[in-house]
Amino acid sequence: MGWYDAEQAPHVRFERGIRYLNLEQYELALAEFQTLLKQFPDSERLRSVVHCYIGTVYQEKNRLSQAVSAYQTALALDAPSDVHGSAHLHLGIVYKTQGDLQLAEKHLKASLLRLPKTAEAYIHLGDVSFQQGRLTAAKNRYYEGIRLNPNRPESYYGLGRAAELQNHLKQATEYYETALKRNQYLSQAHYRLALIHRQLGDRAQAKIAITRFQQLKTYADRMHQYREALYKNPNLSMLYIKLGELHEAFDNLEAASRVYRIATTVHPKFLPAYHHLGELFIRQRALEKAVAVYRSATQIRPDDAHAWLQLGVIYINQKRFPAAIRAFQTAISVDSTEAEAYNNLARVYAALEKELEQAIILAEKAVALSTTAKHYDTLAYAYYRNQRYPQALAAIRRALEIAPDVVSYKELLSKIQAVHTAQQ
Repeated sequence: MGWYDAEQAPHVRFERGIRYLNLEQYELALAEFQTLLKQFPDSERLRSVVHCYIGTVYQEKNRLSQAVSAYQTALALDAPSDVHGSAHLHLGIVYKTQGDLQLAEKHLKASLLRLPKTAEAYIHLGDVSFQQGRLTAAKNRYYEGIRLNPNRPESYYGLGRAAELQNHLKQATEYYETALKRNQYLSQAHYRLALIHRQLGDRAQAKIAITRFQQLKTYADRMHQYREALYKNPNLSMLYIKLGELHEAFDNLEAASRVYRIATTVHPKFLPAYHHLGELFIRQRALEKAVAVYRSATQIRPDDAHAWLQLGVIYINQKRFPAAIRAFQTAISVDSTEAEAYNNLARVYAALEKELEQAIILAEKAVALSTTAKHYDTLAYAYYRNQRYPQALAAIRRALEIAPDVVSYKELLSKIQAVHTAQQ
């Protein structure tokens, strides 16, 4: 549904409606599209496209009867072939969901007359044939879906179901595993694998598969709860964080990233969304993206010590030491109790053999604020760089008392002892 009237006024409102739709702000999207219908009652092409998008909104909100009405209205209006193709496709999907397989097949086939390279239509046609017990037709449609888009997991899952019904259990297993390679969160594939392994007498594999299914079922249920809560309470910004954290807990980083990005758009001054998104980019080693996120946070709130601290850490990883120094200095200036900023700035100075006496002062401040093993390690390193070996030994031994198994602390102790002994 990429076509729309090129006139400037509908263009602006149309883009705004699509933006709200992508941000899952469905009521706002619906309001924009309905306003367009009122403003341009004589433009059939524009109205057809708008009704398609209204259908999508209703479909996302699971208001299927209203979605059907919107798509049927789109088909009744003059519009380019691809717009009608999209309306037929979505009508077919809705009818399949409602269990009306005959109408579903009719509209899915109609969509392919206008959009012949649409893998999604073949996948849903395969599902229709499968539910009708026409396994050969179902498999042929799934194969065509794979030909057009080999990365869609639904085609492989459908082929697995067909093979399973024909008692080709090994083949079904291979299809399910192929589907899971493309989407590890496809819970029903894990469930089907559990049944097959149980049937084959492999209790260990059956237990693994059913456990994974139960985990993903819990994940899906909680995700649905958060999404429902967001639909009803879009202004509760912390719901985005909770949903993002849920995705992260199940290692679905792509979904988590999308949620945090939406949060920064819907609530542009909500700093926790930037912090979570930045930390996620760091986990993914997308450091330039993380820099951009934390810079945005500091523009919104210049005294955001956490953002300055994270920027400094990223700059160190990028070997941009002057920038790291400035970031840590700013973090200290906006929050004089930020122990990590003192610690990290001391570490940079000591490593660069720059401002060595200042490095000791900063490291001592970090320890005074927070007596962690990491801070004692930095203090030991600062003393070591200043050739104050007795103090360095005392500090690194204190670090080892707190965290005796850290190899790097042991290595620094050995290094300090060797230099101190040689000096004596």
